[in-house]
Parts: sequence; C-alpha cells; structure tokens
Amino acid sequence: MQARGPVHEAYAEPTGAAPAPGTVAPQAPPADINEVPPDQRPEGDNVQWIPGYWAWDDDSHGYIWVSGFWRIPPPARRWLPGHWQAIDGGWQWVAGFWAPDDLTQVQYLPAPPPLPDQPAPPPAPDPNSVYVPGIWVYQQAQYMWRPGFWVPFRPGWVWSPANYVWTPNGCLFFEGYWDRPLGERGLLFAPVRFGPAWRGGAFVPSFVVNTDFLLGALFVRTAAHHFYFGDYFDKGYANRGFVAWPDYRIGRVGFDPNFSYYRHLYTGHPEWEKNLHELYHARAAGTIARPPRTWNQQVQAVRTLPGNRTAFVHNDIHVTHVENVSVLSPLAQAHNVHVTGLAGLARTPVANVPAHVVKLEPVTRDVHAREVQAAAQLRESAALRRNTEAKVLSSGGPRPLLHTDPPHVAALNLPKPIPHVEVPRPGPVVAPRVAPPIPVMPQHEVRAIPKFEPHPLPRPPIPVKR
Repeated sequence: MQARGPVHEAYAEPTGAAPAPGTVAPQAPPADINEVPPDQRPEGDNVQWIPGYWAWDDDSHGYIWVSGFWRIPPPARRWLPGHWQAIDGGWQWVAGFWAPDDLTQVQYLPAPPPLPDQPAPPPAPDPNSVYVPGIWVYQQAQYMWRPGFWVPFRPGWVWSPANYVWTPNGCLFFEGYWDRPLGERGLLFAPVRFGPAWRGGAFVPSFVVNTDFLLGALFVRTAAHHFYFGDYFDKGYANRGFVAWPDYRIGRVGFDPNFSYYRHLYTGHPEWEKNLHELYHARAAGTIARPPRTWNQQVQAVRTLPGNRTAFVHNDIHVTHVENVSVLSPLAQAHNVHVTGLAGLARTPVANVPAHVVKLEPVTRDVHAREVQAAAQLRESAALRRNTEAKVLSSGGPRPLLHTDPPHVAALNLPKPIPHVEVPRPGPVVAPRVAPPIPVMPQHEVRAIPKFEPHPLPRPPIPVKR
C-alpha cells in the first residue's frame, strides 16, 4: 500500500494548463486488476464506484495501480475513463474526463494558442467572489479569447472552469461545471504496487487517503497534467515538474480552483494560507518530518514518534506529529471522521467553515452488484473511446494540428448509465444538494494569435513483420 502517488483523475484533475501529451511508458500496461468495490461507502444517494487504472511510475520504472474509489459525481456529468494508447515508441496515457450526461459525439480541435500574459484581475465586484482566468475557446472556425471573470463564492461548491483534454487525435474542450470541495467528493483509496508475488484474484481497496493530509501534501505535475499526493518534497521532483498545490498558478493570475475554494473559505484568516505554505516549505527543507511513503513506513513512524504525540510540529503550524505522518487510514477507521480542511492552521477559531463528517454505510448486495456492473460498463466506455481514437490514428485520418486546421467530429455511442439502486434510510429525508446556476460567461474577443509550435501528434505503432 503506497502512502503517495497519483490522485485518481476522477477525484481531481488540474485545470487551466495548456493541453499537453500524456505520459509515455516504454512498455505496455498489464491487464486490469480484478478490482472489487469494498463493502462500506459514504452515505448518500448518488455515490458511485469509479474503477482504478494503471499509471506509469518513473521512480520504479514500472506500473502502479491507482485504486478505484467512491465518488459523488458532479451534477449532470458522467465519468469517461482514460486509457493507454499504443504509439510509435511506447504507450501513451490519454486522460479521462467528466463528460456531460448527454455527450453523443466529440470534437477533436487543434491545439489552442498559448495563454497570453494576463494582467492582474480587475477589482472583484464584492469580497465574496472567486476569479476564473481567461481561456482560448474555438468558435466560428477560429480561436477566440474568453476574458477572465468573477464567480460568486458558494460554500459547498467549487467551480471547475472550462478545460482541454489532450488526445492523440486533437484536443477536446469541455465547459466548466460545479463540483464538490475535495473533502466532500467521496473516499479516495491508496495506490498499490503489485509485485511479482501477486497471483491475481480479487483486490478490494481498503486503505483511505486522509483528506486533511491530502490538502497539506498535494502536488501538480504539470507535464503529466495530474495531481500527486504525499512525499514529493525533494528538490529533484521540482526539477521534474512537480509544483506544490498552493504554488500552482493558471496563467500567473489564477489559482487551482480547489485551492481557491479553501483559500476563500478562510477569508479573514490569512494565517491559514501563510501557514499552509510554511508547512510545504518546512517539509521540503526537512525542518518538519516528511510523510512516510508506504503503509508499513507509516505504522513504524507512528510507533516511534518521540515525545508528546499531541504537540504541534511547529509553533505556528497546528498539525500534530501524528497528523503529520498519518497519510492513510484503514477503511474501518474512516467512519465519523471530522474533515476540518486543516482549520488548525488558522490558529484562531474559524466560525464560518462548515463542518463535514465522513459517515459510512454498508453496501447492500443489490448496490454492490450494481456498482460491479457499472464499473464494467465504464471500462467498456473506455475501450469504445480508445478504439474510436485508434481507428483515426492508425488510418492516418484527419487530426487537426495547426490552429487553422478544421476540427474532426466523431460519434461516441456510449452505453446508457445503469440506474442507481435506492437505499432506504431511517430518519428524515435529506433534500439533495442543488448546484448553483451556471455563471454568465463574458463576451469572446478576437485577438491576434502568436506564432507557436503545437505539440506534434503521435504516430501509430510500426507494424511488426512476421
């Protein structure tokens, strides 16, 4: 069990960065693990099991399994998993994405121009606003500039802005949508490294990544367009494109929307952001112990903690020694856990931060059967998408590269989602959380497009002569 590694794409993906090719692995991924959902899940009527996938790990020069997890999906969205695509020189990862429920076709676009140097945001209309940076949008057979704009802050909701997904056939563009904060999206399970002793069989994820720990050790790997968590504090990782979550910027004027949410949540407590930065810097400098990298190392670290385990790691950084090394928790210990959003970093009581308690419930036999079937359907959708893109790639079909190239449209006949199984619960009926209205987008502008070299599209693998 790994106490660090990739964050499942369906849990969180960086937004705002220019679309870039996915990771290239020198060898084919193994067959998917026979992964089975655990018998406990967070309470709720729309909690779905999202299956795991293989990710290439540069440190071990091998594949690591990014475990499936329980997720409350964004409203009116469905997950379309990523896949590994064979190309000339290896295998390339093509990222998954939260697609609109009514998606029936995809439009492969030429790569958008690089983000221009954006000026400082205009004054906010009120203190209760969050800034969304500008982005290039393909309209009327050309790229037009959508200026940045302000979105009202909504407690319990994160605005995930418009974003691009790179594929071997071109770039996919999706408009923004509302999502839940990181601490309320579900249960994220630990990645797993399977060694040669693994003999197959069913694998049930059983170690949960602690959400509060995640906020204090989250990184954006810009080249891979992926979140990573855990001990990536060494300078060598910065040289490989790992950026600490609080330091990540979109076009130099915007924050990651998830960080922006927590930053705004602690308005009036600037010491929260200051101390969060200090926690990252102190771990990088070694003045605060770095977190363990595996579950076994975590057990040993907790066992050998010196002195008072309830004392804080630093006078200003209100994280205890136990919290500092507690990356994972067994699933059985994830019930009734209070997610604080690292409120202790604010030093003073924070009254306006809503409390969130993780409550688990048993997974009934009917629900479990439904989730196993739904996971198989997600893998079927991923294979359908992979085959659709592979046909264009291998046939040498239209793949837009220059921003003046016309887009290529392809049908995507996804299977209908499997209906959810209603679970009766005692007590009063809780009304579903309704997403805020979609923000009004600013008018697009025609701007001069600078000269730039887009990433070359990959070539299909060379056939082997027999």
